[in-house]
Amino acid sequence: MANWRDEILKQFQRKISRLTLVADPDGLLTEEGMLTAIRDRGFDLIPFDDSIAFRFAYESQYRSSWDLGQNTDLVVVLRSSEQSLGKLPFDLLKAGRQLTFALHQLFPKLNYPVLYELDRIYLDAVAESYASYDGGQLTERETKDFVLMHCFGIVPKLIRTSAELLKMLLSLHARQIRLPDFLTEYLLENLKKNSAFASWPLAEILPSRETFLRFLQDEWAIYIGALTASGQQSSVPFHHDDVRAYIDTLFLDGSLKPIEATDIPKLPAWVRIGIVHDPKSDAVRRYRALRQKFEAELPSGDVSHREWQQAAQRWAELVVLRWEWDEAFDTTDRSAWAVLHARTEEAFGRWMIQRYGSLHNLPYHQQPVMVHQIPRFLALEKARKKISKMALVLLDGLAFDQWLLLRRSLEGVDSSLRFEESTAFAWVPTLTAVTRQSVFAGEPPLYFPDSMETTSKERSHWQRFWEDNGFQRTSVELVTNLDGPADPRLDAALSNPKLSILGIVWNQVDDIMHGMQMQTAGMHNQVRLWASQGHLHQLLNRLQQEGFSIYLTADHGNVTAIGIGNPREGVLVETRGKRARVYDRPEFREEVIARFPDSIRWPNYGLPTSRHVLLPGDLNREQRRPLLLARYVRQKPGQQRFEFTICHLFILALRHADGHHVLRVSRMLWRYNYCRMASDTSQHFCAICGKSLDLKNCKTDKDGVPCGPSGQFSTL
Repeated sequence: MANWRDEILKQFQRKISRLTLVADPDGLLTEEGMLTAIRDRGFDLIPFDDSIAFRFAYESQYRSSWDLGQNTDLVVVLRSSEQSLGKLPFDLLKAGRQLTFALHQLFPKLNYPVLYELDRIYLDAVAESYASYDGGQLTERETKDFVLMHCFGIVPKLIRTSAELLKMLLSLHARQIRLPDFLTEYLLENLKKNSAFASWPLAEILPSRETFLRFLQDEWAIYIGALTASGQQSSVPFHHDDVRAYIDTLFLDGSLKPIEATDIPKLPAWVRIGIVHDPKSDAVRRYRALRQKFEAELPSGDVSHREWQQAAQRWAELVVLRWEWDEAFDTTDRSAWAVLHARTEEAFGRWMIQRYGSLHNLPYHQQPVMVHQIPRFLALEKARKKISKMALVLLDGLAFDQWLLLRRSLEGVDSSLRFEESTAFAWVPTLTAVTRQSVFAGEPPLYFPDSMETTSKERSHWQRFWEDNGFQRTSVELVTNLDGPADPRLDAALSNPKLSILGIVWNQVDDIMHGMQMQTAGMHNQVRLWASQGHLHQLLNRLQQEGFSIYLTADHGNVTAIGIGNPREGVLVETRGKRARVYDRPEFREEVIARFPDSIRWPNYGLPTSRHVLLPGDLNREQRRPLLLARYVRQKPGQQRFEFTICHLFILALRHADGHHVLRVSRMLWRYNYCRMASDTSQHFCAICGKSLDLKNCKTDKDGVPCGPSGQFSTL
């Protein structure tokens, strides 16, 4: 742990005070490592940003517990630099001790305004270098140089050649690092003094990873063209030894796309990773290399949430490759995939239990960390970029790998489209009524306990949020269950002359998932088909023509999984789901845990105290927790199922007396939480030889468990 945290944590000892009030204008307590350390010491932390929201959380979760004699240590954080602790309510000031923490107290020799604008994730690097600094007070420019060198590894005066410039850009964007605006401007000021960089579009490619990658893609085509025929020369030194490793990685993870070329045998061996050969062999080779890289770099232990966000992007690329070229892989590939999937879920599950509880308090100024921060981020974007009309398009249930398929289709139709991407964590449990509602409320589920089982309040949440941020209700619209780009309700919303903020919910992907019976490959095929029909592109094009800046998001994703059982709770359960159970009393949850001991008591981070969540916990069945935006799935033992709500495909593996391996496939419909056989389209065949089998004499009970003559069948 860095020394700067130690100085603050000295003030947080167990049982020192049940209420601590902290003035934290520089956001030191909301740094991820600090949040985790404070929580590990037994303290809860809530910000005092909105007096009404704070009072609700304080009275319902803490004051009532203290009145019952329960001991919970609470830290109330005032993050505004414009307010002092003296502005807090009198009852808090009377009951709590008061503390103040600030950057200038920790790093007095560095320029305060520069440090204030720096993301708190870099304070460890600042502290490490500051500990060995024995000079005098640094000016603003000197502090910028200090930060660039020690936090980002950039020394502007040492960047003299195109190769050094390219290496710096590749290093930044390969790590998905975006420099703060003030450092971008300072670095551009220094780089533009060098005439060798006059032809480089530095103002566009330095701050934007996506623009930089498009620039590289265009220059790669020019570079390869110059190798195969005399023509225009690229200004980018791809051939430099320090550059090649970065280029290999960018092609490997899909950031750059291989291109067609002639006279391939004459090209240098190192460029062939960026040349199209045989699509099938290229995909297999890329998949295996990317899988090995992912295995080697899989986050483990107490890491930052950013590492899992980046891992999710690489994982999505792997998922697309795995199922797009399924027939090209051998048994070893498939086995390695299953092992890696289980290992990834295991590692992510451990991290979720340890670090998830701190995420909702993290800053969202550069990008949202959790989905409820999306409207808060949009409000900041609207103000700092002076956006007149803003649209949020929520694609319900869209997983990250499916987004890659949509993006590929959109870019194929319209090359002018530009996407700046980031990732966010959904709320657990990842039920639509919980996590989607939080998107439009701009608050954790804790603040809407009365509507956690419905989405009917989304419109009022959405309008209330923007009203609280200074916008008139008449300028805010929300269109749910969109029926396509020509939906009359969308027409009516767009005809509003005062419209400034538009929310749209499109359930198309979620609807596809509800009817999916062919697992991940089938889901991908259906998403591709929908994308090829052009409806999403038509919507985006229409919104652009109407003058909107467009933001796309999902509320959760989806994942293929194998079930661990279906609890029979009767009236005990408050919310039934195949991926989670929500109870209104902890005793009811404990009754089910007694029958399913591997289940997980979710710690209820950000949820009302009256909700108690139970999650499936069998990692061997690949569905313990979601991978970022994945839904939880649960079903009966041994049944393979793609997660959806209404229509399910059940596959029961049996062994017939004559040695055939039988798959009984039944299509069932679920209504009102009861399993009713609406239609039985069962087919029986040998999973090994394909022989059709007549099993009319074999009866099964309503759960598909064989109950025929003893010894005739045995469960695999």
